[in-house]
Amino acid sequence: MTTHDPSRLALALLERLVPDSTVLAGDLIEEYQHRLSRRWLWWEVLGAIAIAWSQRPDEIRPLRLVDLQPHDALERTRRIGLRFEPVNVTASPLNGIGGLGIAALALLMTLVMPAAWWLFLGSMLAGVLLGVVMIARHRSWLG
Repeated sequence: MTTHDPSRLALALLERLVPDSTVLAGDLIEEYQHRLSRRWLWWEVLGAIAIAWSQRPDEIRPLRLVDLQPHDALERTRRIGLRFEPVNVTASPLNGIGGLGIAALALLMTLVMPAAWWLFLGSMLAGVLLGVVMIARHRSWLG
C-alpha cells in the first residue's frame, strides 16, 4: 500500500498562522491518510486559519503611539509648528512650486497654447510699468 504525503505548504501555513496547531496538524495528517483528498486538506487548513484569525482580533491590533502620549501632546506639537514661519527655498514666488515645476508649467503652456506667451509677456510688462509708476508716485509724495 502506498501512502500519499499531505501538502507541505498547507501544513506550513497552518503551523505559521494558527497558534498551537501541532495537535490539529497531526489530526489532519491522520485523516488525510484515510481520505487522500488534497482539496479536503486545504479546505480544513483554510478554515482553521479563518477561525484562528476571527478569534484573536485583539492580538493583531497595531500599536498606536498617540495612545501613549500625554493628552495635550498633539496640541503642543501643533503649536510648535505654528511658531515657525515657512521659508521658501525654491527661489520661486509661488509657494510649493520649485524651478522644475515652473519649467514643467512653461513647457505645458508652450505645447498647449503658444499664443498665451504673448499674454504672459504683456502682463509682465504691465506689472513692471505699474511698479515704476507706483515708485515714482511714492517718491513724489516723499519729496
